Amino acid sequence: MAEINSYEPADIEIYLKEKGMVFKEKSLIAFTRSDGKILAVGKEAEEMAGKEIKGIQVISPLRQGMIADYAAAVGMFQQMMNKIWGKRLLRRPHIVVCIHTGITEVEKKALEDAMYQMGAKEITIHEGALEECMEEIRAYDVLISISKNEPEKYISEELVNILKYAGQQGIPAARVEELLREKEERI
Repeated sequence: MAEINSYEPADIEIYLKEKGMVFKEKSLIAFTRSDGKILAVGKEAEEMAGKEIKGIQVISPLRQGMIADYAAAVGMFQQMMNKIWGKRLLRRPHIVVCIHTGITEVEKKALEDAMYQMGAKEITIHEGALEECMEEIRAYDVLISISKNEPEKYISEELVNILKYAGQQGIPAARVEELLREKEERI
């Protein structure tokens, strides 16, 4: 069976100026483990994850909407743009990337670099809701929204990581629950 990593995929929406939304899929990429060749992105990669295919790995190169695997993220975004425009961009676009708030400078730089590497002329990163981004930023060729329509899945992903770490440190789940309640009381 094709392997899939544990990161919860983000929802990727791509809008083109004057056309509106032209793409909406998960941040998934399928590739061969032997040579790293990209086989599919989005829905096609998701379908491959459930099939018995040796040597194929399906991952989300984004972790909670931010780049976790740079090379795979660049490849994923390039493949997504190829689905929209074909193999050639007629000109280098101004890309606006709309993400949730709380991005670090390092995450922002990785995202900008990935967009430039895939052919962008100019990059604008907007933190906040997609609706705000569309209202505030009028001058763009491509708008990419990276979000999660079910944010509880991100929380679940983090809790699994916390419980794994706690188990490695010999801390029982009941104690982790106590710690969470203590933190909740302080908020």
